[in-house]
Amino acid sequence: MSTHYFIGIRIPRQTAEKIGQARDSWELSTHKRLTPPADMHITLVFIGEDRFGELEEIAERLGQIDQAPFHLRLAGVKTFGNSETPRIVYAALADSPELMALQQAVHQQLGELELSTDPKPFVPHITLASRWKGGSLPEKLELEELDFPVDSFSLFEIHPREIPRYKEIQNYQLKGGN
Repeated sequence: MSTHYFIGIRIPRQTAEKIGQARDSWELSTHKRLTPPADMHITLVFIGEDRFGELEEIAERLGQIDQAPFHLRLAGVKTFGNSETPRIVYAALADSPELMALQQAVHQQLGELELSTDPKPFVPHITLASRWKGGSLPEKLELEELDFPVDSFSLFEIHPREIPRYKEIQNYQLKGGN
């Protein structure tokens, strides 16, 4: 299996631990995989495999992004897929023009490259559980409305058989901005 990559924002440790504790309190037995706090992140762009050898170019282009740090806030729990058998349970995020601007800046930097990024619309989220295995979701899936800073984003390599699964290759500090 070839190595896959993505660009994302790692959730600060304390915030991720609080999210993980809340998720664990639900006793969620409906999914095969519960995301460990160390792997909690927001995917900005999924790259997949580096079929065209563009990883160095990607890393260089990401360094050209100029945006100021900002804050995000959790906004409840939602799902992807059929509501009765959802593929993903996730922490939703409050609307953030700064997050959307960062995602667009990342997407634009990759625009001229040959890689094929995920064509689905960007839905900012933090995956809490994935891979439906059956049963019934608990009635109340609640999260505290936590606020957390975003002062960097990273290029990650995926290691599916390890924990943590996502290894940071390069980190980009947010500073400046218009």
